[in-house]
Amino acid sequence: MSHSSDSPALVGTRWIELGLAVFTALIGVVVMFGSVEQGIGWGDSGPEPGYFPFYIGLMLSAASVANGVLTVVRWHALSIAFVSRSAFRQVLSVFIPIALFVGAMPFTGIYVASACFIAWFMWRDRVRDKPYSKWMIATVALGAVLASYLIFALWFKVPLDDGPLGDWITLAGRSFK
Repeated sequence: MSHSSDSPALVGTRWIELGLAVFTALIGVVVMFGSVEQGIGWGDSGPEPGYFPFYIGLMLSAASVANGVLTVVRWHALSIAFVSRSAFRQVLSVFIPIALFVGAMPFTGIYVASACFIAWFMWRDRVRDKPYSKWMIATVALGAVLASYLIFALWFKVPLDDGPLGDWITLAGRSFK
């Protein structure tokens, strides 16, 4: 991956390698401790419930320690940048809207959250020479939501979560009958 020379490194590769080795070693240790509680021996009817997970956790931890040692041995060679500030900013420009989309779904339901998500990206990524009109953005966002509703809720009979807003609309619709 090439990085822009005008953008300083946010974090070096060596720290990512070392951090990942520590993280996966800790996962292995957690698996081993959980397995010990289940029993890691060999019983009358064969292995106890924690037998295989214990050894998988042990292998994961051993491989992680080996990766950590290899990282320390190659410390100087791993001084290159893992990600530059500008590249990380680009990642965040997609990650943050996705996180907000996922976080909004329990409150707004998938339909409203999806319409807002699609509209946001269309508005944000409009081309300067030919920007999307507000009508185009609204039409595409609402059209995608309508298509999702038709395909899943009506045709496949698999309703997607419409959240409290959908519940309110359903209750309001029943009161008019």
